[in-house]
Amino acid sequence: MCNESSTRVSQGGSIAVLRPTREMRETSPTAQDNEMRLLFSNEGRALLGNAGTQVKLHGWEYTSGIYPKKSWVVIHRDGDLSASEARPTIPFFSFDLNGNHAATMELPQTLDLGVGDNGIIGRRVSVMTGSRRRPMTIAEGIIGWN
Repeated sequence: MCNESSTRVSQGGSIAVLRPTREMRETSPTAQDNEMRLLFSNEGRALLGNAGTQVKLHGWEYTSGIYPKKSWVVIHRDGDLSASEARPTIPFFSFDLNGNHAATMELPQTLDLGVGDNGIIGRRVSVMTGSRRRPMTIAEGIIGWN
C-alpha cells in the first residue's frame, strides 16, 4: 500500500475508521453497514491558543438511539484487533464522548499523531459504552495517517 499511488489527497492528522463489533451488529441490525470515523488533528492549535488535540466524530449517529450518554473512546497500547476483548489492558489514552454526536471536541492534552512510543498511529481504538466495570465495545479500528 505504501508503494502504490493513490488519487486520495492527504488531509493531515490521523484517522481511525471504526467498524461495529460483532456484539453490536447482533444487538442492532442498523449497525451492520455503518462505520464511525475519528479524525485527530493538531493543526491550528498554536494559532487558536488551544492546548489539546482536536477530535472530530463522524458516523456516531447510528448509536444515538442505543447508547447515547455514557460512552468513551479508548486508544489502546497495541494494534491487534484480535485482542479486542481477550484481555483487559491499561489504556494508552482515553476520553469521554459525553453524548456528543457528529461533534468536534478538544482533548485536554496534545496527542502525538505520529508513530513510536508516544505516537497514536498503528494503535487499536475502541468506542465503549456502559459502565467502567462492565464496558461494552461498540466499534473498533486502527489509527492511521489521514
